Order: sequence, then C-alpha cells, then structure tokens
Amino acid sequence: MKNTTFKIIYTNFWSHPVRSLGLVILTAIASASLLTSVLFSKSLDTGFEQLSSRMGADLLIVPGETEVSDQPVLLQGGLSHSSLPHEVLEFTRNIPGIRIASPQFYFTTLSASCCDEKVNIIGFDSKTDFTIKPWIRKTYKKDFLPGSVIAGSDINIDKSGKIKFFDQEFTVVGSLEPLGNKLDQAIFADIETIEIFRKAAASKGYNFISVNEPSAILANLEENADFEKISQKLYGRFDNLQVVPRKNMFDSVIATAASFKIAVWAIAGIFLLIAIAAVTIAFSISTNERKKEFATLLIIGAARKKLSNIVLGESLLISGSGAIAGTLLGTVAIISFRFLIQENINIPFVLPNVFAIFLAIVGALFVPAIFGTLASYRIARKVGKIDVYTALKEDA
Repeated sequence: MKNTTFKIIYTNFWSHPVRSLGLVILTAIASASLLTSVLFSKSLDTGFEQLSSRMGADLLIVPGETEVSDQPVLLQGGLSHSSLPHEVLEFTRNIPGIRIASPQFYFTTLSASCCDEKVNIIGFDSKTDFTIKPWIRKTYKKDFLPGSVIAGSDINIDKSGKIKFFDQEFTVVGSLEPLGNKLDQAIFADIETIEIFRKAAASKGYNFISVNEPSAILANLEENADFEKISQKLYGRFDNLQVVPRKNMFDSVIATAASFKIAVWAIAGIFLLIAIAAVTIAFSISTNERKKEFATLLIIGAARKKLSNIVLGESLLISGSGAIAGTLLGTVAIISFRFLIQENINIPFVLPNVFAIFLAIVGALFVPAIFGTLASYRIARKVGKIDVYTALKEDA
C-alpha cells in the first residue's frame, strides 16, 4: 500500500507540472531568502564583533577634510591620504587625561605584485600601537623587522612569501584574520618598514607622506577623563582636524547594519508568506478538482487516513524539493558573492563559523518544508472526511 501511495503522490506531481514546479520555485525562493537572511545577519554580527574587539580606541583624530560623517574612516577601510601636522601627536600625548596615543599612516599603491587592484598600505608604530598590534598578534607573535609586512586576509601571497612594491621586495611574515571590509585587502607594516616604502616610492617619482606626519592618531583616555575638554584643547591648538569619539565610530555602522537586517528579514518573511499562501490555495483548488478521485479510492478500499497522507505527501514533496533547491541556491549565492557584498555595503561582513552555517542550512531546509506541509494540513484533514456519495454526485 505504501508503494501505491508514493506512486499516486509522484504521478499527481507530474500530472500538473506547471503548478507543481511553480510551487517548488516559490518555496525555493522562500528557502533561499531565509538562508541568506540568517547568514547575512550572522555575518554582520561576526564582522562587527571582530571589528569592535580590534578597534579599542576611545577617540580618533583625523585631518579636517576627512569624511567621517557617513562612515568611519578606519573602520571601513575607506582610508584618507591626507595627513596631520607632526606636532599633533606630541601635543595629544601631553594632554591631561590621555593615557596613550599612537599614530597610523595610510597610503595606496597601484604598483604591487600581488593584486590586480589598488592595495592600501597601513603603517603603525609597534612601540605604542594598541589597536592593530593585538589583532596581528593572533597570527604573528615575533618582532616586526624592517622590510617585513603583514597581509590582510584577501591578499594572495605566492609560495616565495615575498611581495613587491615599487621594485622593492618585502617579506610577508603573516596573514590576518578577516574583518569583512577593505582592511582585508590591506598591507600592514611598522613605521620602519613604512619608511622603506616611502623611499622606494620616491625613487619611482611618487611622494607619499612622511613618517613624521600621521594620517590618524588613535588614543585611549584615562578613567573619568573628559572627552569634551580634550577635544576643546585640540581644536583650540589646531585648526584643520577632527576629533571623533568612540561612540561615533560605531553608530553609523550599527545603524546601517540594522537597516540591512530589517530589509533582508522583511524580504524573507514576505516570500515565506507568499509560498505558504500559494501552497494553501493550490492544494485547496486541487483537492476540489479531485473529489471523484478520492471518492473512488475510498470505494476500492483505501483508508481515509491514506487520502490525508496523499495530500500531505504531495505538499511535502513540493515543499521539500523547493527547500533543498533554495538552500543550495542560497548557500552558493552568499558564499560566492561575499566579496562583492563586502565591497558594496561598506560595513563589516564576515561569514560565521562552520557550525553556525550548518545550523542555518538545517533551518532553511526544514522551516519552509514544515510550514509548506502544515499549510496543507487542514485541507488534508478535510479530504480524509470526504463523503463518497456527495463527492460523486457533485462530479456527476
């Protein structure tokens, strides 16, 4: 009897191919939307957690022309190439309430052996740095020797372990964990190596900033230090700079991430509701059209429970097929396009760990399949209670 039930389910699926495949496609879209929503949200959370744990500065000092209102410069990897006067660093260090201040240097080169696109170079002072160095120490724990660099996670390094800029070779001593933004496509170097960069560039006719003029200064405050007083001292002494508190560094990132999450979850919810409604309507119409078929099965000895199982089985076949197809599509899409997403959304985006991805895939498989099957449950029960005489009379 089981084989007969399966045969009826399979035969009916292909007897209405347009309707069946249409429902499969709708369920697949719902499943893919659900999976991408979960992975997208988790990737934003993972990227932000990694970024906030690395970005331990209480304030950021940047040149006045640097755009920080729309997105934080350092957080997004949208690096400024202007610089601060060299006096700003020492002045900052001497302000009461400043616990530590460290410079960073940014410039971009198109002359690299590693990449087809521009490469951001980020310099830091390993003696005073407290933001980049702890991040680097997760993968590289030795001293920073002149001529050595650390590569972002998206930088491809050949087997030689060397990378060339302006005909000058540098030794890549380690690669960093991904952050999910343009900093993954950057090269990090101590200020002694930055000076080698500068001289190599100068020999080719490129005049980059001096190591005495930082692109940004990151500082941590003493406990109970007054940010407003510190920023007033800086603004009172220097004209062309901006002092950005830690809160402002993350506010725009959090707000943008929240907007993206709401959008993707709304889309997933809409497609799931559409799929459920479509399955309900399609099976309601189908069972009304097949009353004579169900009545005939009852006459030849089929149990009423079998009729219900046929309807539920057809729904499960459609919902399950769509869920499998959608899960495969969603997984391939978000993994394949993650770099494009990182490039365009301007907020940290890092895929979660394998276990979290596995749970998301399981959820995307079962949720649409279960909801799709439940959508036809009431109809299946109604079919199981069908009256043979009435069904045959209506069809006559």
